[in-house]
Amino acid sequence: MSEKLNFDEMRYVIYRVMKHGYESIDEAKADPCEFNEGRKLAYWEVLDTIYNQLDIYEQDPKDFGYPDDWEKPFFAKEKTTCDKLDAAEGDNA
Repeated sequence: MSEKLNFDEMRYVIYRVMKHGYESIDEAKADPCEFNEGRKLAYWEVLDTIYNQLDIYEQDPKDFGYPDDWEKPFFAKEKTTCDKLDAAEGDNA
C-alpha cells in the first residue's frame, strides 16, 4: 500500500467531501436547526482549507474538481442540490 495519495485519489476525496458538503446545504435548508447550520459551516471550512492549501502549493483547485463558484451554494438563499457537482464529476459514490 502506498503511503501517498495520487492525484486521482486526492481528487476523489475532495469530490466526496464537496458532495457531502452540498448535501449538508440541502439538509440545512430543509431543517435549519443549529446542528445542520453548523454542519454546513464545517463542510465549508474543510473545503475552504483544502482550497487554500492547494493555492499555497501552487495547484489549481479546478484541477481537483473545484468549480469557479464552489462557495456560492453555502451562502445562497435558494435550495441547492448536488446535481451540478454530479454533472461535472459523475456520481462515483
